Amino acid sequence: MLDNKIKFEEKLTREEIDFLKRNLKTCFDIIVERTGAEEFDVKNKDNFLKEFNPWQKDKGKNLIEVFVDNINKPDSNIDFSWLDILDKDIDKRWNEFKDDKFKKEIKENKKKYTNMRYQIPTHFHGDIDNAVIFHCMENPKGYLGDLSDSEVDDGFTGENLKEFYFYSADIREEESGTVKEIVKERYQLEDVTIDSIEKIIYSKDKSALGREIERIYKQNEDNQYCNFDFDNENGTNKTVLLKDYYYYLKKYYSQLIQTNQELDFQKLKYKKKEVEEIAKKICNLEIYPFACKSPNLGKGRTGNKILLNSDLSRLGAYIVLRRIYRYLNGLNDNTKPIIIFRKYDMAWEKLFINIFDEVKRELERKNQSFENEIVLNLLEKGFFYCQTGSQGGGITDGNVISVPHYRLFLSMKDDAFKEISSLLPRIEVDKKETKIGK
Repeated sequence: MLDNKIKFEEKLTREEIDFLKRNLKTCFDIIVERTGAEEFDVKNKDNFLKEFNPWQKDKGKNLIEVFVDNINKPDSNIDFSWLDILDKDIDKRWNEFKDDKFKKEIKENKKKYTNMRYQIPTHFHGDIDNAVIFHCMENPKGYLGDLSDSEVDDGFTGENLKEFYFYSADIREEESGTVKEIVKERYQLEDVTIDSIEKIIYSKDKSALGREIERIYKQNEDNQYCNFDFDNENGTNKTVLLKDYYYYLKKYYSQLIQTNQELDFQKLKYKKKEVEEIAKKICNLEIYPFACKSPNLGKGRTGNKILLNSDLSRLGAYIVLRRIYRYLNGLNDNTKPIIIFRKYDMAWEKLFINIFDEVKRELERKNQSFENEIVLNLLEKGFFYCQTGSQGGGITDGNVISVPHYRLFLSMKDDAFKEISSLLPRIEVDKKETKIGK
């Protein structure tokens, strides 16, 4: 058993590495037992995803098929909601969740949670076996600008998928005349197929940046760029929504691709292979896969209920733990994975705590022990980073810090302020909790 006093300023020791390996394996065994999966396969990602990716199970595949049918058939009246992925037959945890009133509202209230209900979800993209930067975000962006989810709900007067897309197209001032054309334009698709929608939701090979590179560097038979003009300073003379075409390149990863902070498109024109190699090393994970402005992750709120009471969000956490385990056991090269979190203590930390607490309870029933707090502390010491910026999820030189160092920084700030404030008489007020990556 390890001492609780972990030296965060040092690298993981051999003892700590062995401890993590043993306890992660124990964790995987309990997850298999709890979910009824055949195995937690750390070697074969296809087998792993078959067990834990809800979009590859029958219900998930059927949802994608129904969505495609609705979009492609003008006379289709099939009832549809992406929230139906919360299905008792594939989500054991959701089936055990006791808030029947909330579950009924999620399933039946067609004029509430309309973003989450109708916009295509995004769950994970990238090589979960070999990526070295795992960018663990909160939720996929919606497509309705600065409108809050409640404002969207209040403005939506329809009751189905097609009415929502016409409604949202009006807000976005999109010119397409059919639902199919709206979806193709909005998600930049050549056609609405099962394969194209699956790739929006998940990809086991290509990161979000990798998907953007395909569009940005697309060329016609004359080797002319179809979607982007690299010779123009900002590529602005192409008739596309550029904010959607290079959202991740511009907002998130520009500093990882080139050394200067401002994108230099002209110098990137002949660097497609180099940019692709960088994109292969990134994996994107969303803790909350439904598209919305804000998932409301506060205690007792909509996002928090789904996050902690379904197996849906756990896929991202399982991918992270599996990748770290592969590294610790030499199943990759010697490159250590870096796990970078948005909303760490508001979302991701809660999820890991929830998982490890469950493992601890299961083992205690068997008269066995599990040092859940030490496991999480060692993961934070060896692999976990957080983003500190109040706005924006870009991985930049001013927006990333290790979780232990950030907590030390907060502690030092608190100590300094206490020393200063102790010199003055003050009115007693409640202290607001500081959130990592808020």
